[in-house]
Amino acid sequence: MFRGLRTSTKLFILCSTFVVSIIVATYGLVTEKEIAIEFVRKELVGTRYLKALQPVYVTILTDEREATPIAKTKQGIDESLDALFTVEVDTAGSLKTSESEQALTAALRGLLSGKASGMQEEDIHVGALAKARNLASRIGDNSNLALDPDLDSYYLQDIVVTKVPTLLGQLGELEQSLLRASLHLDTPSNLAEHPLLAVSPLLLDGMIRSTLEEIKRDLAAAYRGDSDGRLRKTIDARMNSMISPTESYLTTVTESHDEASDLAAFDRAYATSVDGVMSAWSTDEAELNRLLNRRLSNLQNKLRNSLVLNGLLAGLSIALAVVTYRQIAGPLKHLRSLAKNVRETKNLDLRSAYGGQDEIGRVGVAFNAMLAELAEAHAREAAEQARTTSMQAELTRVSRVTSMGEMAASIAHEINQPLAAVVTNANAGLRWLNGQPPNIEEVRAALKRIIGDGQRGSNILASIRGMLKKGTQERIALNVNESIRDAITLSQSALKKGGVSVEVALADGLPLIVGDRIQLQQVFLNLVLNAVEAMISVDDRSRVLRLRSESHDSDAIVVSVEDTGTGIDPKDRGRLFETFFTTKPEGLGMGLSICRSIIESHGGRIEVLPAEPYGSVFRMFLPIYEAGKA
Repeated sequence: MFRGLRTSTKLFILCSTFVVSIIVATYGLVTEKEIAIEFVRKELVGTRYLKALQPVYVTILTDEREATPIAKTKQGIDESLDALFTVEVDTAGSLKTSESEQALTAALRGLLSGKASGMQEEDIHVGALAKARNLASRIGDNSNLALDPDLDSYYLQDIVVTKVPTLLGQLGELEQSLLRASLHLDTPSNLAEHPLLAVSPLLLDGMIRSTLEEIKRDLAAAYRGDSDGRLRKTIDARMNSMISPTESYLTTVTESHDEASDLAAFDRAYATSVDGVMSAWSTDEAELNRLLNRRLSNLQNKLRNSLVLNGLLAGLSIALAVVTYRQIAGPLKHLRSLAKNVRETKNLDLRSAYGGQDEIGRVGVAFNAMLAELAEAHAREAAEQARTTSMQAELTRVSRVTSMGEMAASIAHEINQPLAAVVTNANAGLRWLNGQPPNIEEVRAALKRIIGDGQRGSNILASIRGMLKKGTQERIALNVNESIRDAITLSQSALKKGGVSVEVALADGLPLIVGDRIQLQQVFLNLVLNAVEAMISVDDRSRVLRLRSESHDSDAIVVSVEDTGTGIDPKDRGRLFETFFTTKPEGLGMGLSICRSIIESHGGRIEVLPAEPYGSVFRMFLPIYEAGKA
């Protein structure tokens, strides 16, 4: 159907297909980038929630020794809850944290109720801290922060979402534990007399120190992804101002088991530690927000640049399509009209006015030349003898050119394989040299393969030159299995590139044959490469190449090359070994003709049969070596 369409229609279909391909590729690109952008935007929503959560911790932690008036505590709680509610409304509840927020609100209201009634409910503070930590964890999970893909921001979010809320909860729990002890004992130094009351502070001390170590490890990991050093420069000092006061506070708590310390000293150390942690938390959150905004900006810039580039390419493609249409359809229409006029008027003096340098221009020049030839031939009809002589001379020249072309095609076909291998190995050697550091061993191996391929090309030329010489070529007794293995080794690159698996079944103890090793190697290699090409388009089954050697009767060896490719049309099987006959779009039609010539020059024969259930099998019969006949 496509073959019968006009050229203009084919060009339109081709251009439309290309434009649709660009649109589909652009849509896929935009979709991919939008997913990444939405991912980062959701992370930024999480940082807003975490920023709004920080005042809640301040309210809980600064109220633990009831130094804050009830009115001020109520004001702080209301402001914190209003900030959380505002973020919830602005983000339309996208993180689905309402249940955790309601639990935290209830805990804060309980904290306020306990203070108003004068109750010493230390567990209320611990419970409120736990609810705040659960909300922070829920925010990290639902906002994609816990799934952050970058090294620096991943570990920074782990500090902001998990480690700092955990640390604040542990500090608050430690303070409540000390407060509980102070309510039962006159001074903390008497804790040694009541070891059960000292157990909790000691356990919390270890937990806090463990959390600090985890924060340090996260910082070290985040700094590894800090390419410009800005992250370390911004938060390093803040983190040190958090870690040092906290460790000092823990030291004060630990030493209080051995000597008396007043509650005011505990309060000062505790307040300094909490202030340091909150300050570092705020700085870390700001830096996390900066990193996420930078990533968002980079993603948007990449998306914009990609869209601009795709738009330019699409515009350029359309412009080229229009120009190509004008450069092809117009001249072809002109040539068709000229041919029609020549046919109708029989006027051989008409000529094409199109003189471009492209293929159509060359067709026009050839068409003009043809018309000129026809005109001259018509004028020379009266001189029959001269015309006959001229035709004989032309036929002689054509025969000579054909012979030369056949020889050139043969040489080109045979020498192309080692040249292609030389180029492949040279490119591989350059890649190994460009490595850091260069892989000299791989380069040396590539050079050795280049030398081997060069020698193989030289042997091929020597073999062709030998065929052109008078007399017989030098042949030796050889093992056909070795030539088959050499062909497999030489075709490894093509086999690997084509995804072809090889099954080799070479019979042991086969008798020797007499022949030219290079020529037989070329036959086997040619058949292997043809089999690989026959299986390139196969997608619904395995691509398998089978090579076998076995005795045939008592006077010959048969070598089989079988593939699971598309097979050979039965109507082409009889002409397959003819010179210049090929089924490949870019083939010369020389390979199988040369293979048959070589096999027949060795006293053998070659045939092709259909394979079961798919593909084709080439069988070569080679006479065995007999000392008396040799």
